[in-house]
Amino acid sequence: MTDDFENATLAEPDTAICAATATDPRHARHQRTRRIFSAWASSVPSKAVTLFVQLIAIPIVYRAIGPAQFAAYAAVTSFVSILGFLNLGMGGALVTPLALAAADKDRFREASLLGSVLTPVIALAIAGLAIVLPVLSVSPLQTVFGLAATAAPGPALRAAAVLACIGIFIAVPLSVVESVRQGYQELHINNLLNALSNVILCLGLLSVSWLKPTLPAFVAVMAFGPLLGRVLNAALLFHQRPYLLAMRQGFSWLQMRRLVRDGISYVGAAAVASVLLYQWPVYYMARARPPLESSRFAVFVQLVLITLSFGTGLALPLWGAVADAFARADYPWVTKLTRWARVAALAYGICALAMFGFRANVVLSFWLRRPFDAGRGLCWLGGFYVLLAIWENVHWPIALGLGAMRAASNAVFWRAVAFAASVPLVISHGAAGLMAALCTSVIAITAWYYPVLLARTFPAQRQTVEVQE
Repeated sequence: MTDDFENATLAEPDTAICAATATDPRHARHQRTRRIFSAWASSVPSKAVTLFVQLIAIPIVYRAIGPAQFAAYAAVTSFVSILGFLNLGMGGALVTPLALAAADKDRFREASLLGSVLTPVIALAIAGLAIVLPVLSVSPLQTVFGLAATAAPGPALRAAAVLACIGIFIAVPLSVVESVRQGYQELHINNLLNALSNVILCLGLLSVSWLKPTLPAFVAVMAFGPLLGRVLNAALLFHQRPYLLAMRQGFSWLQMRRLVRDGISYVGAAAVASVLLYQWPVYYMARARPPLESSRFAVFVQLVLITLSFGTGLALPLWGAVADAFARADYPWVTKLTRWARVAALAYGICALAMFGFRANVVLSFWLRRPFDAGRGLCWLGGFYVLLAIWENVHWPIALGLGAMRAASNAVFWRAVAFAASVPLVISHGAAGLMAALCTSVIAITAWYYPVLLARTFPAQRQTVEVQE
């Protein structure tokens, strides 16, 4: 590959996006809008099935293998989930440039981009498998899993860990396919196949609980059940777009390096920030406050996350749509979408604020089947945080679609770092102090920064494109 071709295949994320020539702007706009609504419509059953599986999976495993082995099950699944970071966020870095290539109808660039992502991700997965499997085979289990290793027979725990690692390393490259679908504005396919994967997972857990309720069997279902949907997704993708199989011919080292940089910033915002914002305070709360208070806070955080998941699921389709619209120079559509997205985010957030303030304890009591009192102040703070976080999350995919990957990701990451640093300082105020710190982190960093970022990015990108034209 020549340097000229490599420079043309993928622009820097925070530089101008080249506009594509649209033969029929109205048709492209209609198709773009239709795909957004398709993603929204399909996300409802997908979210419902996912929520249902989350609610029944833990009780099924807990009752089948008992409290002691459940600790080992939790340790294994938590350990391998960390290995999912081996994709370096490159799937997320792929979405915007792939949407631009698709808008330009440049199939060679599409294959080149996919190859520049899949090659390092597959290499990392193979290297990780070659390192982790021997370590798990010979290392003392207590060194890896701590006291949880004493809760299950050694051979069973080691087999479960090996199965879980194999499953996660297979899932790492397959996860890129979901990002490809997002770049093609085909989130409805992801949603439907995710629902199918969760149905398979639920049936698998029920079958194991009846036939062979052992630790390795449950871990195997959790590791390999969702893979069926991802494999089907990949097969359908390459069947629909066989030209993507020519990815080796267009592989670019320069593209790969740029995607790695973008991917690292993306994973910092999408994965590391999530841990700092929602796992770290629960962990620190459990260490520093009475058990009853910390358990209530952990449950309350889960309600916040469930509420946010529905809102962020509605915002996610905007990413590929904005990138496609901007590539086609459909600036009025982007402006109109941004305005309506903000209105929808505020409406959702205000409804969530009212629900948390007036009905959070009722909802939690019904969910847990026992009385629950989180405190009126904490409930209102939780609702206010959902409002602020939805405002932040609706700007996130729009900024990514405009190519501001690093700037948008860094804002979320540093918000999470600032909040994590404040946790030891506000823990004396309990759950209300932690929730107030979460609200403050959004107000201080991202709530104002994202609108400013969009206001600066959009005119700059548009002016550069018009000059190029």
